[in-house]
Amino acid sequence: MNNSSNTGEFLKSLRISKGLTQMELAEYLNVSNKTVSKWENGIGIPEVSTLIILADFYEVSVDDILRGTKRTSKNIEKEASISSYVVSRIKNNYINYLIVSIGLWLLSNVAIIVLGEITTNSSLGMGVGIIIIVISLVIQGININYLRLQVKDIDINEKYKLLSLVFHSSFIFLYLSISTVIFAGFYNVGSSMVLKLDFVFYRFIYSYSLTAVRAIFTYYIIRIFKISFLNKLNVRWHILNGTLLIVLLTPFLIITISDSYDLAIKTDNSYVSYSTYDKEEDTDRYYQLKYLSLLGSLQNTDDNLVYDEDTYEFIYTFDDDYELVMSNETYSFITTLDYVKFEFDDNQAIGYRIDLSKTEMGIILYSNFTAPLFSIYVFGCLVYYFVWKGRKHGHNK
Repeated sequence: MNNSSNTGEFLKSLRISKGLTQMELAEYLNVSNKTVSKWENGIGIPEVSTLIILADFYEVSVDDILRGTKRTSKNIEKEASISSYVVSRIKNNYINYLIVSIGLWLLSNVAIIVLGEITTNSSLGMGVGIIIIVISLVIQGININYLRLQVKDIDINEKYKLLSLVFHSSFIFLYLSISTVIFAGFYNVGSSMVLKLDFVFYRFIYSYSLTAVRAIFTYYIIRIFKISFLNKLNVRWHILNGTLLIVLLTPFLIITISDSYDLAIKTDNSYVSYSTYDKEEDTDRYYQLKYLSLLGSLQNTDDNLVYDEDTYEFIYTFDDDYELVMSNETYSFITTLDYVKFEFDDNQAIGYRIDLSKTEMGIILYSNFTAPLFSIYVFGCLVYYFVWKGRKHGHNK
């Protein structure tokens, strides 16, 4: 049964909240003033057609009028609670499977290194690592498709939040996966070579850093299309991304423009060894380096080189008329020395040896330059975060 008294009091409170008199409401409903008074005194209730008009006018439901109380807010809270639960469940399911994919990504890196080291077959580690990465990508793809099917009927704002989470997390995961594949390629240097830990580290830094540069550029290209569920980046994020791009790209540009060997020599890299000979104290060694320099520069050294069949010696005459005499053994030995750079003056000769290719040397230099810069960048980000958080906390007080 309906409580007429409660209904009457509720109708009266609604009328007063609108700032209307009984006469004004009666004119609006095209009924008499006494009829409105009877409703509000609980003597009777409006007809169904009038109830619908009153419900629309007061922005409540007919059920609220009959009950004599507004229950809409409770229903909204209940619906919001249910919606929040559904969104939370969808989000948690997505994150759980994402964690599985990230775990497989970690496993792939471990497999590349460990299998390559214990079997001295880097191709095996590369193959197993890539297979694991493919499995993780398949799982993430299924995870995205499952979430896409679940978010069809949820609130549009919550849907966009979830889609934004999926986009950014998937983009980062794809970056990590591609970096791992590139790292596997750099690690696969031959079936009989075991890389030292520092070489593995250099390759890891090089692969992930240069892929990060491409990822940042790709991300901004995607943002150009202004996808609706992607929130606009604020100035703070533009500064952080731009700084990271400078940190990762600048060393690469320097190494690309410069000669890797020259840069390694100028920075006293630990992988550079050298021989130094004074002209007066080690005259033969001084001229041996000079001969190797001419030989390495592809100049026609045969014209000035003579082989004495009686003494079994090579004799090379320099422009300053100095004759360098080399035995068969000496000649065979010095021509096997892989000097990559030479420096000469009137008193001293220096020959530099680097037992690495220019590509390898470039990877090491890039890692040596990037690692400290990236550490400074991360430290700066942490300082900025805590300062920003402290100010925000202070404003909230």
